[in-house]
Amino acid sequence: MAIKGLTTPVFADYNYNGNAASYTNGFVCGSAIEYGVEVETSDNNPLYGDDHIIENDYGTFNTGTLTLNTSDLTQIDSKRLLGLKEVQVQVGQTQVTELVTDDDAKQTPKGFGIIETHQINDVDKYRAVILCKVTMAIPAEAATTKGETIEWQTKEVEGTISRSDEETANYKHPWKREAWFDTKSAAMDYLRTVLNALDTVNATSAPGSTNGQTVITITNPVQGANYRYNTSGPMPTYQQDLTSWTELTSGEPITATNGSTLYIAQVDKNKKAIGAGTVTVQAKTEE
Repeated sequence: MAIKGLTTPVFADYNYNGNAASYTNGFVCGSAIEYGVEVETSDNNPLYGDDHIIENDYGTFNTGTLTLNTSDLTQIDSKRLLGLKEVQVQVGQTQVTELVTDDDAKQTPKGFGIIETHQINDVDKYRAVILCKVTMAIPAEAATTKGETIEWQTKEVEGTISRSDEETANYKHPWKREAWFDTKSAAMDYLRTVLNALDTVNATSAPGSTNGQTVITITNPVQGANYRYNTSGPMPTYQQDLTSWTELTSGEPITATNGSTLYIAQVDKNKKAIGAGTVTVQAKTEE
């Protein structure tokens, strides 16, 4: 038995409603290179009697550190992970989107998940690990100039692991959850379900040919994928049944209110959400 692979780091916003914890806005953060978890626990406190230990107050989890080495942090991943803000700056005739780290930057707790590949008796098994509450720190900056050969440079981020606030029948302030699977896809489905991680659907909106119409175009289409839309929120959760949403064909006009937010989802064959996004409607109006 040995670990032979690592894939798919996933983060999501941590939420607590006074009883149970949940996760929203999950996303895959680059490609996994390496990760590590260091844990600090309290000391055991034994009670001795008759020259031996008769009772023991065993040590418990105090805190921990997650170190993740990922392929890169894109602008959108940095914004989601580190609580940064975007500012629009005009550069000549081009509007540039800045990512700003300043006093407004607030790192909030996340859920984190990753998949380890294990080989057991010549058979691959997949261990999906979830750290229930992690607060990531602003990473260090470093880069090396390109020489005669490429020296691959990846991004390392660290976070403080805490116990979840959740206290229910099944979870008493957990800090880690894990499950084992026979296939990677099943492990990934587990992470996506718990961390509510949908693929991102990007789209544009342009005025249609008649009043009140807009043309929605999916800009990162998946071959053979089906899409649906709704004119009212909220965003769907992973595997939510969207039978009640309206079918959407990219590039064809629909009726929508100019300036409103349109919610778009990619759905599987059972009309359940596997991806989502929004777009601001630009509909044709009377001249």
